[in-house]
Amino acid sequence: MMMMSVGGNGSNRPAIIQLTAASQTGRSLAYLTFRDQDLVMSFYKVYEYLLNEKATVKDLCNYLQQYSTLYKKLSLFDYILQTSVSSLYS
Repeated sequence: MMMMSVGGNGSNRPAIIQLTAASQTGRSLAYLTFRDQDLVMSFYKVYEYLLNEKATVKDLCNYLQQYSTLYKKLSLFDYILQTSVSSLYS
Protein backbone atom coordinates (compact mmCIF):
# COMPACT_ATOMS: atom_id res chain seq x y z
CA MET A 1 0.00 0.00 0.00
CA MET A 2 1.31 3.42 -0.92
CA MET A 3 0.64 6.16 1.61
CA MET A 4 0.87 9.90 1.23
CA SER A 5 -0.39 12.64 3.45
CA VAL A 6 -1.37 16.01 2.09
CA GLY A 7 -3.50 18.77 3.44
CA GLY A 8 -4.40 22.30 2.54
CA ASN A 9 -4.56 24.04 -0.81
CA GLY A 10 -2.79 22.74 -3.86
CA SER A 11 -3.41 19.11 -2.99
CA ASN A 12 -4.84 18.10 -6.36
CA ARG A 13 -1.58 17.37 -8.16
CA PRO A 14 -0.01 15.14 -5.47
CA ALA A 15 -3.24 13.12 -5.32
CA ILE A 16 -3.17 12.41 -9.06
CA ILE A 17 0.58 11.70 -9.02
CA GLN A 18 0.10 9.19 -6.20
CA LEU A 19 -2.88 7.61 -7.99
CA THR A 20 -0.72 7.28 -11.12
CA ALA A 21 2.14 5.66 -9.16
CA ALA A 22 -0.18 3.27 -7.33
CA SER A 23 -1.91 2.30 -10.58
CA GLN A 24 1.39 1.71 -12.37
CA THR A 25 2.70 -0.52 -9.59
CA GLY A 26 -0.61 -2.29 -8.99
CA ARG A 27 -0.72 -1.20 -5.36
CA SER A 28 -3.47 0.18 -3.17
CA LEU A 29 -3.46 3.85 -2.29
CA ALA A 30 -4.10 5.26 1.16
CA TYR A 31 -4.31 9.02 0.77
CA LEU A 32 -4.31 10.93 4.05
CA THR A 33 -6.08 14.28 3.90
CA PHE A 34 -5.99 15.38 7.55
CA ARG A 35 -9.79 15.42 7.69
CA ASP A 36 -10.16 17.69 4.68
CA GLN A 37 -13.61 16.42 3.66
CA ASP A 38 -13.73 18.64 0.56
CA LEU A 39 -10.53 17.02 -0.71
CA VAL A 40 -11.85 13.54 0.13
CA MET A 41 -15.08 14.11 -1.79
CA SER A 42 -13.48 15.83 -4.77
CA PHE A 43 -10.76 13.15 -5.08
CA TYR A 44 -13.42 10.44 -4.92
CA LYS A 45 -15.45 12.20 -7.61
CA VAL A 46 -12.39 12.40 -9.87
CA TYR A 47 -11.50 8.76 -9.13
CA GLU A 48 -15.02 7.61 -10.09
CA TYR A 49 -14.90 9.72 -13.25
CA LEU A 50 -11.53 8.22 -14.23
CA LEU A 51 -12.88 4.70 -13.65
CA ASN A 52 -15.92 5.44 -15.84
CA GLU A 53 -13.64 6.88 -18.53
CA LYS A 54 -11.44 3.75 -18.26
CA ALA A 55 -8.43 6.04 -17.87
CA THR A 56 -4.99 4.44 -18.03
CA VAL A 57 -1.70 5.49 -16.43
CA LYS A 58 -0.80 7.02 -19.79
CA ASP A 59 -4.01 9.06 -19.66
CA LEU A 60 -3.22 10.29 -16.14
CA CYS A 61 0.24 11.37 -17.31
CA ASN A 62 -1.34 13.19 -20.26
CA TYR A 63 -3.80 14.96 -17.95
CA LEU A 64 -0.87 16.14 -15.80
CA GLN A 65 1.19 17.23 -18.80
CA GLN A 66 -1.59 19.12 -20.55
CA TYR A 67 -2.82 20.71 -17.33
CA SER A 68 0.64 22.01 -16.48
CA THR A 69 0.94 23.79 -19.82
CA LEU A 70 -2.63 24.84 -20.59
CA TYR A 71 -5.02 25.22 -17.68
CA LYS A 72 -3.74 27.27 -14.77
CA LYS A 73 -7.14 28.85 -14.02
CA LEU A 74 -8.84 25.56 -13.08
CA SER A 75 -7.87 23.15 -10.37
CA LEU A 76 -6.44 19.90 -11.70
CA PHE A 77 -9.51 18.02 -10.47
CA ASP A 78 -11.83 20.43 -12.32
CA TYR A 79 -9.71 20.14 -15.47
CA ILE A 80 -9.93 16.34 -15.36
CA LEU A 81 -13.69 16.40 -14.79
CA GLN A 82 -14.15 18.75 -17.76
CA THR A 83 -11.81 16.90 -20.13
CA SER A 84 -12.70 13.50 -21.53
CA VAL A 85 -9.94 10.95 -21.99
CA SER A 86 -10.60 10.86 -25.74
CA SER A 87 -10.04 14.62 -26.04
CA LEU A 88 -6.51 14.23 -24.65
CA TYR A 89 -5.46 12.77 -27.98
CA SER A 90 -7.24 15.04 -30.45
